[in-house]
Amino acid sequence: MPHEQLQQEPLLMDDLQISISTPTEDTSSKWNQSDRKLWTALLFFGTAMAFAGRTIMPLVAVKVGEEFSWNKEQTGIVLGSFFWGYPFFQIIGGVLSDRIGGDHILFRATVVWSVVAIITPQIPYYYHTKRGTISSMAFMRFLMGLAQGVHYPSVSSLIGQRVSVSYKATTVGVVFAASSCGTLLTGSVGSFLLERSNWRIVFYVIGSLAIVWAFILRHFSRKQTKRLNVRELSGSRREKSKVPMNRALKQLLTHRAFWSLLCAHSSAVFVFFILVNWYPTYFTEVFPDAKSWIFNVIPWIVALPGSIGSGWLADTLIGNNYSVSFSRKFIHTLSCLGMAIPLFVIGISSSFTISLLLAAVSLFSQALSNGGTPVNPNDIAPSHAGMVFGIMNTVAAVQGFTGTYLAGYILHRSKSWSNVFSMAGGVSLFSWLIFVLFGKGSSVIE
Repeated sequence: MPHEQLQQEPLLMDDLQISISTPTEDTSSKWNQSDRKLWTALLFFGTAMAFAGRTIMPLVAVKVGEEFSWNKEQTGIVLGSFFWGYPFFQIIGGVLSDRIGGDHILFRATVVWSVVAIITPQIPYYYHTKRGTISSMAFMRFLMGLAQGVHYPSVSSLIGQRVSVSYKATTVGVVFAASSCGTLLTGSVGSFLLERSNWRIVFYVIGSLAIVWAFILRHFSRKQTKRLNVRELSGSRREKSKVPMNRALKQLLTHRAFWSLLCAHSSAVFVFFILVNWYPTYFTEVFPDAKSWIFNVIPWIVALPGSIGSGWLADTLIGNNYSVSFSRKFIHTLSCLGMAIPLFVIGISSSFTISLLLAAVSLFSQALSNGGTPVNPNDIAPSHAGMVFGIMNTVAAVQGFTGTYLAGYILHRSKSWSNVFSMAGGVSLFSWLIFVLFGKGSSVIE
């Protein structure tokens, strides 16, 4: 490995150094202000629908488990199966998005996972054994993960290609905030439907809404393509990478900044999916008399401004002459420490109010990360952001499955929520340390 690429990145205080020269950015391929607002809204709602789809099963897991007599470990297998499918098309989706446009990939993927969601509730009734119901539902979760695997690489690629540098963190923060809204949608509407009807109706409603969004995206994608083509022809040609993909990948694999991003992001996702998949079960079991809509809605409402605010804060820091590296590391520090501390405490809390507050703080802090590591692929590899996000989300998906299953295993063996959440808190601290030590805010591809 080249010696200069293995030098450790400066720590936070050194990241305050300002780069005087700023590269000229080709704006002919970028969205103007009205385009950016329109597409930010479209991607926001699309991401919300994607998260609504993937969090249906965690919401209804208790009801489904009771109906088919699953224990915690078996429920964990079904929940975690999403992550067996999730890694497969991450890199392919990112590369294709870099080449043909993330909007085209998003449309096709959304149609597929929406259909999967709609047919899922009928599948276990074709089997008359516990093993059959577990295997069939795990397979449907696998298909859901398979189809949704291209979502974030496509979004990252689209933002990287179409959003100016000074608005990228804000755009990512707003769009990624939709993960909270999607979970909120499932938690509120889903909880209402679950109490008034049955668990199957939640799949039907969310799947149908997602199909509607996909065709709205397709409509605006066609209109926008025509407008951008005219603008690009009148200006310079569409921005293309000056470095071939193979060479760019080789340079990434020999740089600590890439590996630190990989470790930090996958560790954060490991923790996030423990919270997404197991918080509903935790509150249902520990506080059985509590209204489900309270713990399925309030923490996600609190999390929403965290994501939006983190993007705004990151761009504000850069606008005030702090380095990109400092901005990303500062946001990541707030996020990881803000997650770890509540997680070490919530497992020993016996108060519903305190536990709800701790859950809200942990999810708010997790949402803060959207102004940090998720934007970093655009920093270290601007022309290959989709590919980089695909690689790091592939690893993160494996970690997501591991975390979800491991939490179920720990619960089944130890019956201790404290053990689960303390483990998650420790992983948060690891994520913080690795990115602060080795992360970088500028391109590593030459």
